[in-house]
Amino acid sequence: VLVDDMPGAGDLAVSGNGQTVYCLDDDRRAVVAIDPGAPDRRRDVVAAAAAGQPAPVAVASLPGDLLALVCTSGDEWSLRTHRIRPAAAADPSAPLQALPIGRGPAAAPSVRMAVSHSRNWLAVAGLPVPLDPVLRAVFAGAGLRPLSATGCPAVRPGSRPVAIAIGPADEMVLLEQAGDGTGTTSLVFHGPTGRELLRLDTGLARVCGAAFGRGDGQLWVIGGRAGSVDEPEGLWRLDAVMKAGRQAVRPTCVARLSAPRAVACLAEGAVVVTHGDRRRVVVRIDPVAAEPRRLDEAADDEENPEP
Repeated sequence: VLVDDMPGAGDLAVSGNGQTVYCLDDDRRAVVAIDPGAPDRRRDVVAAAAAGQPAPVAVASLPGDLLALVCTSGDEWSLRTHRIRPAAAADPSAPLQALPIGRGPAAAPSVRMAVSHSRNWLAVAGLPVPLDPVLRAVFAGAGLRPLSATGCPAVRPGSRPVAIAIGPADEMVLLEQAGDGTGTTSLVFHGPTGRELLRLDTGLARVCGAAFGRGDGQLWVIGGRAGSVDEPEGLWRLDAVMKAGRQAVRPTCVARLSAPRAVACLAEGAVVVTHGDRRRVVVRIDPVAAEPRRLDEAADDEENPEP
């Protein structure tokens, strides 16, 4: 357990070196930096937003000691950046940039961000209708260019993105779910122009977060159904397998966690998850796997050995 005294713990991001966790405190509307090796050493890096100021709902770590926040103020959505300072929290009312996204309903719990491995663009997914479901911003010097749907994938009609991650080859990876909540979640890889490269059925009815392991390219997702025996809530590993001569996905539950909310990966292979309903906690999980196969690797056998 890294944090058990932050009832509003929410979205997570990890620094470029994989050694600092940034966690949104939804109750205070602040961003907290956590040392996963010494969790007692933590501090606000973006101070609590006062009433009337835009409230952060998603966080991402950018090059140059910057944080990006997707924020809402009423029905106005924006992308705001702040520089991390060594001795003081950034003022939420004075961002380096405040880029408008558009207008839409404030209640959108599935909004997430992902930053490319090349560290030159970021993507926002899960924005509410009538906003584009996926937008991308390119880094320009010390700032970001305005968000745009250029080069972004088109989500299938009737579906919505519920999680986003960046694959080992810098491809944008979305997890899509039917808008009515029926069926299973699809795992979709997209090329640099937004073209769909690969679509796989995860076999999971509910997914709410995704992250690729640093270095090994292992894909982790959080989700599951409360009270389910076959699909318990928690952290899942998605392995590549071959079924009937075609590439497929096999989900494996690694840790049962109630009400998972956010997931991120550290430099040493550990996974960090925010979970909990009435009492939220941030936990570090060090999974042990028997050389699971990455989703971007070819498989020659009918199915991987059981891990």
